[in-house]
Parts: sequence; C-alpha cells; structure tokens
Amino acid sequence: MTTSPVTSGLMHPRWDGRRALFEIEDGGQRYACAISIGALQELSSHRHVKPVELLRCFIETRGRIEAIALAKLHARRSGLLGLLSIWAEDVDDLPPAGAPAVAQQAPQAQAMTGTSG
Repeated sequence: MTTSPVTSGLMHPRWDGRRALFEIEDGGQRYACAISIGALQELSSHRHVKPVELLRCFIETRGRIEAIALAKLHARRSGLLGLLSIWAEDVDDLPPAGAPAVAQQAPQAQAMTGTSG
C-alpha cells in the first residue's frame, strides 16, 4: 500500500491572464485572493511579462504575498466577502525581504490597527 503526501488542499497559484489567483487559510477558513502584475513586479523589482515568469515570481515571494494578504484580510471590515486583491500600492511600504522579521511584521501590524510609522 502506498501513501500519498498530505497536502494543504489550497488552490495552487494560477494565472488568469491579468493576475495570479491563490488561496490563503486563516482560522480554518479559506479565502480567495489575487495579486496584480504590478504588485508582483514591485515585489521582485523586475518587469516580468510572461505568465511563467510571473508565476515564478509569485512562488519566490509567496511568504511575503501571503503576509500581505493576511494583513489585508485582518484589516477588512467584518462581513466583507469576495476576492481579496493585492495591488502594487499594498507592497510599496514593505521592508526589503532581507530585513529582520520584526521590521517585516511592522507594516502588517500598522495595516491591522490603521496606524502608520
């Protein structure tokens, strides 16, 4: 008998022609999300145009993308449903990927509390 690896069951990122679609999980609930071309380009500092390059960029920066999505999700007003979209403006104030974890969490905390540094 063979066993298959346990998977999270979350949708794998896919390109729909305008954005990358993906899911995040929070509190046992799944949330549909999308990230724009502009946001992916901001995260990677490169101007990708081919879908395979954009998906590669998504995979390379997935941790940061999911952190942004969670911060936006937690900042949403209760009861708002629908696709959670990440735009270039959402990544403008992020610290660089190599910054200490505390600095990377600061924008998330600000987004949740509505304060700025």
